[in-house]
This record gives sequence, structure tokens and C-alpha cells, in this order.
Amino acid sequence: MLPLRIQGTDDISARVRSMMDTGLLHRHLQESSTLEEMNLSVVPYWLVATSARTALIATDMVAEGATVATTAALFGVMAGMGGRRGGFGGPLLTGAVLGSMMGGGMGGGGQRRAIQMDNNYNFPIVALKALTMYQPHDYQFALQERTLFDISQYPKGIKVLNGDISEDSARYQAKTLVDELQSQKAHAKYHMIQQIQSQVDVSDTELLHVPIWFVRYDHKGNKIVLVVDGNSGNTINSIGL
Repeated sequence: MLPLRIQGTDDISARVRSMMDTGLLHRHLQESSTLEEMNLSVVPYWLVATSARTALIATDMVAEGATVATTAALFGVMAGMGGRRGGFGGPLLTGAVLGSMMGGGMGGGGQRRAIQMDNNYNFPIVALKALTMYQPHDYQFALQERTLFDISQYPKGIKVLNGDISEDSARYQAKTLVDELQSQKAHAKYHMIQQIQSQVDVSDTELLHVPIWFVRYDHKGNKIVLVVDGNSGNTINSIGL
């Protein structure tokens, strides 16, 4: 289990306000919304130890294109130093156009690189079918704080939910979700991925109980839901923001 650090509704309200009001478009979002639910429950998660190795081939079109274009533009300037007049309408323009063509307009292709991404996860799988819509995507709990489960360490009256997702199902889900996460991380970091393949292995599993705040607002007919880790105070999921 993880201990409860964010205990009061005032504390969670302040944290939710900072989350909802982030950015110019969300200014005073919490103030203009109606609170429909704010409750605290202890939710079981399967922690699946997962290792992922992703091999990919990417083409760095941006860097390669910029280098070629700059070289070609300089070539145009140097050609104009032979005495021809015409400013930007002559060799410089020719060089710039040549650079654009060499940088991709004629299928230059860029520089291909073979890359490997290795990552290890203690991937959390929500162990309750009714809460699968709030499955974490890329979230890590503060596992250094976990202790043996002891219900007396939580406030009296707190609801402790029972899981109904099997360990085998959790392992299968973790493997699928880590594969997707590796792909998303690769596409966010590298340009023009031509090939990508991941090998995901799962090993140990552990059942972890976490205090979770569920907060739901209505904003002009739109539902906003925030799922907040009651141990760290960080947002696990947000829907509608």
C-alpha cells in the first residue's frame, strides 16, 4: 500500500484548481464549473515489471534538410561574387531554391539512423473493471514509500475497493500498453520513422493499494474528471480538459 498524504478536501481542491486553471484558455475554469463529485477510495493496481527494447530506423529529415539548404544557399552567394549584379534575385535565390530541392524536394531522403530504445517499467494496471477508463498511460507511483497493507493506516470509513482483474490479464494488458507507449515515445522523439519493432517482456507482478481522489465537475454540460494520486498529489488521469 501507499500511505495517504493528501487527506483533506481543501488540499485536493487547491491542487485541482491549479490543474484546471493551467493555461490562458483554462483561466477560472474551476470557478465556472460545478462540482459534482469529490471522493476518496483505495484502489488496487497490479504493478507489472516490464522491460522493453525498441529497434527503429529513422530519417532525420529536418537536420539533414537544413544542412543541405544552408550549403546550397552559400553556394549561390559565392557564385554571385564573380561580378554579377541583381541582389537577391540572382544567384542567392538560385542557391536557396537548389537548397530546397536538395533538402527534400527531389527525394533527398535525409540521413537514416538505426536507434535502440531500452526502458524498464513497473507498469500499473488498474485491477478493477469498472475503472478501466481511468487506466494510467505513462505514470509511475512513488514505490519507495510503499509498505505492507494495513487498513488501520487509512482514515476510518475510507472505501477499499476489491479488484476483479486477474494477474494474467494484467500481464497481457501491460505488455500491450508498454508496446504502445514505446511507439509513442519514439514518434515524439524521432522524425520520419521508417521501421519500428518492440520486444516487451513481463516478469514479476505485485498488487498495490493506492489512495485515489476522484473529482468530477460539470462545465456547461461537459464533464471534467480528474484522478489524483492521494499519496503524491500528482494527476494520474484527466478527462475533458
